[in-house]
Amino acid sequence: MTRRWSLIIFVLCTLGVFFSASPILAVEETVENAIIPNLSIDIPGVSFSEVLKENGVLQINFIGDYVSGIYKYLLGIAITIAIVFIMVAGLQYALASGEGDTKKAKDRIQNAVMGLVLLLCVYAILFITNPELIKLRSLQLLDIEQLELDRATSGDEGVSGSVSRSTCDKIVETAKSEGTCAISQSVASPTGNQPGCGNHHWYDGGANGDYKKINNLDYAAGWGTPILAPFDGTATYKISTSTSNRCGNTITLTGTGDASGAKIYICHAKDFLDDSGVYSATRAVKQGDVMGHLGGNCCEGETPPKDWSSAKNGWCNVSGTACTNPTKSESCSCQPVAQSGNTSGPHVHISWNASGGDLLACIDY
Repeated sequence: MTRRWSLIIFVLCTLGVFFSASPILAVEETVENAIIPNLSIDIPGVSFSEVLKENGVLQINFIGDYVSGIYKYLLGIAITIAIVFIMVAGLQYALASGEGDTKKAKDRIQNAVMGLVLLLCVYAILFITNPELIKLRSLQLLDIEQLELDRATSGDEGVSGSVSRSTCDKIVETAKSEGTCAISQSVASPTGNQPGCGNHHWYDGGANGDYKKINNLDYAAGWGTPILAPFDGTATYKISTSTSNRCGNTITLTGTGDASGAKIYICHAKDFLDDSGVYSATRAVKQGDVMGHLGGNCCEGETPPKDWSSAKNGWCNVSGTACTNPTKSESCSCQPVAQSGNTSGPHVHISWNASGGDLLACIDY
């Protein structure tokens, strides 16, 4: 009977290891300077993994790391106890004086071995019973940058509530005379046009025309218009795969040289190609260089989340071929809603990192 159960357990363990060996592929990056838990009582075997970021979402698995570490720690203690039982039973067997005593010793050894095998195969047994039992899923949290982009692009986005151009002119004039620009290089238009005077960025969200609080601007332009680098820096790119990301395909530009200290996020990109049609995951650019091309057309039939205020304006109504890969040159006229983001039509949205000073004091207007 014992041999039969041992064989069954061996098969379970083998199958569990075989089926659980499939790798999980994901494109992730490590978050630097993340706060890692510090246990007041150090437990051998408990260590916490790095915080990872995938598509703007933080993957935090501290609870899973803790449970896994405790399991390994307790498993070590249980193995030690099982070995002690086997040694004691072995000593009893060696000193046994009769058949009854030797049988008791054998039973103890078999029970200890069986318990040891069960302990070592808990993972495999749980996996075969229900694979979900061994999945300690990470907490998923939007990072601060993603939250800020979502907030900045969650309003009308220039659809309604426009402010007069003269009003915008006066706000910029005040910023130029009173504000602070922390960089030597100006922030040029990413499309060659002036920013739109939409109420959303100039007055909503507590801005109320205060240039110090205006860190987001929209620049209207046609579908496929080149997106120009507003200042010298390093451009990086992120393909959006989630409909909860209102920014859509994103270009991040971090300033270098005279623009050191500046950082902007550019939303609603169609593609990430330069003027030669070449994609690079990271590229150094000078002010005016092409970093990509403008998107913002949502394909007909794509449904944005219900809380997007622009959904009521019927902006998801472009028919044609959908763009699918912003790293390639494609002949297309619209995007999946995840890649277009929250937009009332083709335009570039920029979000400014306030550490560069006042945006309106830095821009060419």
